[in-house]
Amino acid sequence: MGIYSRLSALIPEQSCVLCAENAKFCICHECESSFSNHQARCRSCAHPISGELDFCGQCLAHAPVFNRAYTLYDYQGAIADLIKIFKFDHRLCVGDYFSHQLYDLYQSIVSKGIQYDAIIPMPLSRSRMSERGYNQVLELLRVISKKTNTIIDTHSVDRIKATQPLSALNPEQRKAEIKNAFSAQPMSYKKVLLVDDVMTTGSSLNELAKIVIKAGVKSCDVMTLARAESKL
Repeated sequence: MGIYSRLSALIPEQSCVLCAENAKFCICHECESSFSNHQARCRSCAHPISGELDFCGQCLAHAPVFNRAYTLYDYQGAIADLIKIFKFDHRLCVGDYFSHQLYDLYQSIVSKGIQYDAIIPMPLSRSRMSERGYNQVLELLRVISKKTNTIIDTHSVDRIKATQPLSALNPEQRKAEIKNAFSAQPMSYKKVLLVDDVMTTGSSLNELAKIVIKAGVKSCDVMTLARAESKL
């Protein structure tokens, strides 16, 4: 588990935020071992697929604008509960845990020779930022920001439409709701990484990809904490 394993012996015990048992870094080993992560995923959208395939049927029929998606977990069970605790209760220890996990994922991506000119976090509308008090995606990028030289670009893209929560909408409604939700300044990046906490249908990330490509970016990939079972 990267730096968390190396430091665990130095940190006093605390309670797991999921089960209240003794834990290091607010997540106990038993709960962590329950986090689901399919090894076989669609190369385009990271949806779980059969091990013999590279792409899911949806992406073969209608490929997303972004090239490839990377994710850490399946959005279900304990990991879904933990993401909700982080996102809505603003538990800093959970954000720190996830930030280190996402850093490890990012390092595994760039170690294969993939380079990004910038990382663009999913922006929040002003009303959502005021309501929540922070952008949880920036919390997820905290360790990447500290330990790498990759630009975290929070200025080139704005969310200009305060969309209703997409979780209650079906895929077609999500696409309609998120349309024209972003605006972007001209960008000269060749390749960027778009980051969000959870990908469900991929509608938000796909719309964001459209905007950054239109603004001058040559290509983009996606990285998330978790991937839900819904399709793009």
